[in-house]
Amino acid sequence: MGLRLRAALQKVSLRRHLGKLLRATGEDGRPSGSAHAPGPSGEAEASFTTEVPWPSLRKFAQFAYIAEQYGYRYSGLDPDLRDSGTPFFVFRRLQDAGERAARTRESFPGAPGNGRLPGMRAWPLPVLTRPAARSEVKLLHARIVVDYYGALGRQRMRPWLIGIPVVFVLFLLVNGELHATGLRVAAGMAVALILVLTASRFVMRRRRATYRRLLEQSGVRPPP
Repeated sequence: MGLRLRAALQKVSLRRHLGKLLRATGEDGRPSGSAHAPGPSGEAEASFTTEVPWPSLRKFAQFAYIAEQYGYRYSGLDPDLRDSGTPFFVFRRLQDAGERAARTRESFPGAPGNGRLPGMRAWPLPVLTRPAARSEVKLLHARIVVDYYGALGRQRMRPWLIGIPVVFVLFLLVNGELHATGLRVAAGMAVALILVLTASRFVMRRRRATYRRLLEQSGVRPPP
């Protein structure tokens, strides 16, 4: 029962974000609220910008696959929000978006409601990708990891290196523990957190390099 409940909640999350895309781009039949940016030809093109709404980048890759079935292809980091501090990703409307969306609605008429999502297994395991879509989802996941970890890797470490000790000192000051023992404990905890943060950066770089190699082997040109 717990597994089914968990799967149902995750299924709703994918649906909710799909509904958000369709509403924002006007693909649900209502007036569009999507952002339009100049395309390569100088004409305005529809796009959908979002942060990662789940803890799992793999689930975001599943969403990217579903979005493409409705005509919106994952295009990496949004260049206009590159310096926002939070990675935002853009999905751009394909030239054949109308035809794609029409085929998807015909094959999966209840997807935005309570029917099966494109490329995903039916209830009770909606978050598992069907075999036919796994290779595409795998490549999307690799692209997202490279983009996401690349964005995090560009964030500066200095604010953390300064902020962590300051927070501990303020905590001691507020609680009246600003003495030698308290400072030693706070210093140890601050150093531990900084080491964890540094190690996580190292792990992210290693994982990013691994997924970059996967993309190169698959003939996909990863971002710099």
